[in-house]
Amino acid sequence: MAILQIIATGILCAVLALTLKKQNPEIALLITIASSVLLFLMILPELAIAMGALSQLGEMFEGGARYVSLVLRVIGVAYMAELGASVCTDAGESAIAMKIDMAGRVIILVMALPIIIDIVGIVTGLLV
Repeated sequence: MAILQIIATGILCAVLALTLKKQNPEIALLITIASSVLLFLMILPELAIAMGALSQLGEMFEGGARYVSLVLRVIGVAYMAELGASVCTDAGESAIAMKIDMAGRVIILVMALPIIIDIVGIVTGLLV
């Protein structure tokens, strides 16, 4: 079970980082960053399965592949922004973490604009 490996790795890295935090906070921060990246890499196979299923779903209806592609990119931006913000929060830089979060939201909004425009076009077409 992949989740057990992820949990065990996370706990091990957290204990190691906490142990080193008092003696050498710089190394503890590097362990935190490395463990965040490692844990993210560990979930990539599961994420690839989900992306494949969503791609198949998008192929079932006309124009769906475009929307699924956009949704997958939005999810990727959200995950990356969350990872970056979490690492900054762990490093004690919550102000930077908040800016990363905000940047992720703005980028997602810009990426979603084509869908929003399509929806508004459909709604106005129904009202006329």
